[in-house]
Amino acid sequence: MIDTQIAALLSGTLLQKVLNNIPLSNFDFNVLVAGLTAQNIPFDTSFSPGTRKAAASIQFTIHINPSASFVFVISLEQGSNSFSPSP
Repeated sequence: MIDTQIAALLSGTLLQKVLNNIPLSNFDFNVLVAGLTAQNIPFDTSFSPGTRKAAASIQFTIHINPSASFVFVISLEQGSNSFSPSP
């Protein structure tokens, strides 16, 4: 069931890094993508290159059902990560 898979993913160390504002390495990001793909969990990503004003980041959306998703903004440099559940 997808709910069990998402619960396991959210309790993992990679997403704990995101929630604790620890930048992810490219390896960490690839592990996250491989885990979601292996569990057949739908997701979207978009990349924003860094500027003088903002750190490079990846917006990562994990779809729970047609009306709910989790949105993570993962910093690839020093800065802050953010998480917002979407109703």
